[in-house]
Amino acid sequence: MNQTELLESFKCEDWHREIRELALADAEKVKFPTGQAEKWKYSPIHKLSLDEFQMVATPSSESKNPSYSNFIELVDGHLLSEAHSDKYEVTRLNHRNQPYDFNTPSDFFAQLNTALSPDPVLVHIPKQTQISKPIIIHNSASAQSGMSFPKLHVHVGDAASVQIVEIFESDDVRALSIPETRIEIGSDANVKYQQIQANQSQVWQLGRLDIHVGKQSEFDGATVGLGGDYSRMETTCSLHGRGASATLSAIYLGDDEQTLDYRTYQEHIGKNTQSNLLFKGVLDDKASSIYTGLIRVHKEASGTNAYQTNRTIKLSEDTWAESVPNLEIENNDVRCSHASTVSPVDDDQRFYLESRGIPTESVDRLIVQGFLNEVVQKLPIESVNESILNMLLEKQQRGHS
Repeated sequence: MNQTELLESFKCEDWHREIRELALADAEKVKFPTGQAEKWKYSPIHKLSLDEFQMVATPSSESKNPSYSNFIELVDGHLLSEAHSDKYEVTRLNHRNQPYDFNTPSDFFAQLNTALSPDPVLVHIPKQTQISKPIIIHNSASAQSGMSFPKLHVHVGDAASVQIVEIFESDDVRALSIPETRIEIGSDANVKYQQIQANQSQVWQLGRLDIHVGKQSEFDGATVGLGGDYSRMETTCSLHGRGASATLSAIYLGDDEQTLDYRTYQEHIGKNTQSNLLFKGVLDDKASSIYTGLIRVHKEASGTNAYQTNRTIKLSEDTWAESVPNLEIENNDVRCSHASTVSPVDDDQRFYLESRGIPTESVDRLIVQGFLNEVVQKLPIESVNESILNMLLEKQQRGHS
């Protein structure tokens, strides 16, 4: 499709069509990324050809029927069904006055998402609202050779509390998914967020997660990476309000020829802010992982505490991992540190277990389970942690069966 045909395929108001037109024009200016750009360094982006995929213009007629009482279901980027209490609102973008932020970063795929998302979804949590059950957002890719653009914005009011679980799954299809999730948090609020990526092996996913944390608010977020051919998640956590804090975690398990790619930005803008990042991964067969992280402390962000740790275990000599932490500090009144390790299973740990009668073929599996479980036990939403650990262990066992 040319641009005119693309825009005409959307049924939207003139002001929204204008936003789409501007985003497409900006995407043309930014141009398709190459591995020479710093933020795409080490990635296999040169293997992607958009011409091999088609926009999914109409939603699937079949719901996956999630068995949740508090859920939002998107299929190929289209809002298919939802069920929620009257404590919060779930709406499609439908008029100019809706509190929806279109300030899109200067990034090719972010601009495409703004231009081509068929159903931008807004979840609004009013101030002082306490939601006890997690809100489940279920995204699925179902169209063969489909290209989809899920878009979710969550606005959390002052002194509100909410738990969110966002799931990305797919049918056994070759597909490209370019999702964007934004979470804007007011003052004195508490947000727990957990993302699970369990796509099938032929799916490419290029995702963005943007978090804006207000004064004295707490954000606890985690990402679990299991599936996909190439799966990328770029996370920006901006601590704007004084006393804002964030915990960022990830756990990923790659095998076959998967590439799991994580880029993180911890932006400290307000005074006395704190962030703590722990990403841990396991690679087997010919899998690859990429981690690049930046802690940036702005000039006015005195009293910052920021930590960043990435650890990767290699179970095979044919795996490949990049781990590049960075600091950019413009204020002297800070405490910041970063750490990175990429290594095989520790020989001392292996010897210790074998000397106590653990069969050799079970030793690596037990060490990996302990390595993964350290993060799983700290994931923010306890009600789904057991199922996440089971998913990780099932994948690990399949790889050794």
